[in-house]
Amino acid sequence: MAHKDLSVPYHQQDTDYYCGAACAQMVLNSIGGPLYDQAPLYASNHSHSTTEPGWYTGPDGLQWTLNNMQTGRYFALDALNSEDSISRMIAWTIHDWKVAPVALVYGSDHWIVVRGYSASNVPRSSADTSYTLCAFDVNNPWPPTPEPGPPPPHSNGTDGCGTGGARGIADEYISYSEWRSTYMTGVPSGYWGGKFVAVCDPAPPPDLPQAISEPTFAPQTGRLLTGDEVRDQARNAIELSCLFENPFWEQLLARMELAQPFLVQRLDRADDYYWVVPTVGTERPAFLSLDGLTGTVRQAIALPSGASWDWAANDPRRASSEALADILTARLRDVCDLREQIVVRPEAISVHPTLVWQPCRESLSPFGPFAMITLGQQRVYWRLIDGAVFTSLTLGERGL
Repeated sequence: MAHKDLSVPYHQQDTDYYCGAACAQMVLNSIGGPLYDQAPLYASNHSHSTTEPGWYTGPDGLQWTLNNMQTGRYFALDALNSEDSISRMIAWTIHDWKVAPVALVYGSDHWIVVRGYSASNVPRSSADTSYTLCAFDVNNPWPPTPEPGPPPPHSNGTDGCGTGGARGIADEYISYSEWRSTYMTGVPSGYWGGKFVAVCDPAPPPDLPQAISEPTFAPQTGRLLTGDEVRDQARNAIELSCLFENPFWEQLLARMELAQPFLVQRLDRADDYYWVVPTVGTERPAFLSLDGLTGTVRQAIALPSGASWDWAANDPRRASSEALADILTARLRDVCDLREQIVVRPEAISVHPTLVWQPCRESLSPFGPFAMITLGQQRVYWRLIDGAVFTSLTLGERGL
């Protein structure tokens, strides 16, 4: 098994639409550049996103910034015909050029840095199909740094977000099957419609056939696994994934214990569920994502030391209808104007039995799901990582 993980400093995005700026900040700093502020990086990205209107950070704008804010490197904009071809380009860039590419994921919603890969062997070229990709290691700049107040100053050491923050995800593992099904799904429309996009330090773009995704350890059962089954099978699933091929994850999970899992339903896909399993007994808080039907490992994240996402404490399904009505009334007062105030009555609250998630402005990580609460015709989305509530999810924005 081959594994390569580049040293790329992690920083959260300063606003909910600065993902491209945060990715540029991380990559430029990782190749020897200064630690630029995100505001001028966003201005550069946005002003040079000229190929097609409607982007916060377009592929052309991000490419322009990465090429013109440093010397000695040339970043190519690769818009390829399959998720496998762009994924092999990404792996080759990491292996040969030793630079972390920036990938466009969730259709055209979001930018993330891909800093590492695991595979059956090292790639011999960007067009090599002789090896099997197993997983990617990424720096996802979401969630934004907490409000209110200005973003904390970024630094090359521990800063107010990044590796020292309370909510930043500095280490994230994505299995290749999850990468293909959830992340690298292709731009849905427009100039880059039907293409799979990343900005890479250069190589000629190939057009490669699909690769076989990593094997599952259990057959499709036709029913969702229970929480107890997930906990019983999780260690076996981890051993059959690439996690233990990665020295960081092998050491972190060696003495882990599993807490109560949470089932999450994808709102934008039919019959797509995954379990999120918090770990305890590890040096850093970690969460695993396992497929709801097969139990295979989809992803894993490790929070910074000292950070905490207390899902159980933030879960509104644990509260009585009366207590939940009081909490919702107070929180909705802050997000609705006077003409749109929602009356919350305990007798009319309906909480969806599973958590829910889809890529949206309010959550750009599968580890940021919502409890969905119905109040008559009104839906309210309660984000578990921090208890923030939203009366709708913002969809269809590009390059957040």
